[in-house]
Amino acid sequence: MQETIMDNEIKNALDGVINQPLSPAQKVPLSKKVAWGFGGLADNYIMNSLLMLALPIYNIALGMDPIKLGIALFIPRLLDALTDPLMGHISDNTVSRWGRRKPYIIIGITLCALILPLLWTSPFKSQSGMFWYFMFMAIVYLSVYTVFVVPYTALGYELTSDYDEKTRTLAWRMYIGLAGSLSVPWLYKLCLLPIFGGDAVKGAFWVSVGTAFIILGSGLAPAFFCKEQYYERTQKIGILKSIFWTLHNKPFAILIITYIIIIGGLFSSGVLGLYINIYHVCGGDKSFAATLSGLTGSIMGITSYASLPLITYISVRTGKREAMIMGLILAIIGYGSLWFTLTPKFPYLQLVSAFVIGLGLQGCWLMISSMVGDICDEDELKTGMRREGVYSAVTGFAMKIALSLTSLLGGILLKISGYESKIAEATGTVEPNVMLMLRVLFIAVQCLALAIAIVMFLFYPISRARAHQTRMLLENRKNNFNINIDN
Repeated sequence: MQETIMDNEIKNALDGVINQPLSPAQKVPLSKKVAWGFGGLADNYIMNSLLMLALPIYNIALGMDPIKLGIALFIPRLLDALTDPLMGHISDNTVSRWGRRKPYIIIGITLCALILPLLWTSPFKSQSGMFWYFMFMAIVYLSVYTVFVVPYTALGYELTSDYDEKTRTLAWRMYIGLAGSLSVPWLYKLCLLPIFGGDAVKGAFWVSVGTAFIILGSGLAPAFFCKEQYYERTQKIGILKSIFWTLHNKPFAILIITYIIIIGGLFSSGVLGLYINIYHVCGGDKSFAATLSGLTGSIMGITSYASLPLITYISVRTGKREAMIMGLILAIIGYGSLWFTLTPKFPYLQLVSAFVIGLGLQGCWLMISSMVGDICDEDELKTGMRREGVYSAVTGFAMKIALSLTSLLGGILLKISGYESKIAEATGTVEPNVMLMLRVLFIAVQCLALAIAIVMFLFYPISRARAHQTRMLLENRKNNFNINIDN
């Protein structure tokens, strides 16, 4: 009887909370959303400048062995992933007059801007000398990138406690960051401008100097224009216990496992698309296939700008879980349609599929980020601590590990298909049965991963009502009301 009365009291209070307009403390001004979003532009340029220029500069211009170059890139990225949880733990437990996040954002972004041009200034000409120089500089570069990106992401989770305002705020990281996605592919082209006298290495240095100013300006914006939320000091806990608590959070475990499945399925089999375009759609014409790949990427990038407000609209009117599932369904339709649109009769028809994929997929990344913010609220309810840093770090760690494994999985799928590079290069084509297997693996693996993700999200427990209930309990706790709930 007492539990029924308590449940009714909570329900009545909850109905009132859900229907209330945003309080001034919950609403994030547009200027603050934009300022925080500019950090996404810095994030995009920091990582993608390295990945976009490493191969053409060190392999094509300087002649480094591609296997050594691959190792020089893999080890820093692996270490970068491993340091994410440590940085999250440090940031969460920092007590300073400047806050928990801002000092690290300023230090990290400043060092990134300083180091980026130095990546292309190896004083050594030997293979081993260039290898060790580039790997060392990449390790330092990605380490200070972690110092910036983990606290920056955590700051975004903290800007508002409202269920829908989180989504609207976090979307700005993608709105502005996508501008980087559209411009980064042109960096190598800039390195080859006549002003650099045909010296791509010299061009890379000066292009990186210009890029560094963009990184510095956009990366400092969140630190200078976004005020941190104030939280009461809590006891410090060890990093291992913090990670243990994080991984044993049921909603977070479901989210992270699903995130890894999506990344693994899309990026491991996604590499097969280039082979299908070259040998099936374009009849061995690599240049035409590269053009199609570029157009596909551009279409998906542009469509992403439509995806973000669409998924946000669905989320506000239904819920994040429902919006996520809708985005995944759109992506499945897009990937499934590639069976019909990857055709030599109409090579550009695949751009229709790219449009549908972009419309669904970009919004899914937004929902994942916004869901982490809700999970942080539930974590505070159970632990009494705000641990956005660790949650953002473990999410980044999962993404980076999954991406590292996709190159291995992609090679396995290529082997399963029966593709032989020597035969394909000599004949300009592949056997029909091999092409059939490439097409089946390319589409089936991606659709299967997205279908599994949909099933997983059916069990994701944080609904709109539960998120509002959690916020109500946290606010009552802060106001010294003792409301207990049986989980």
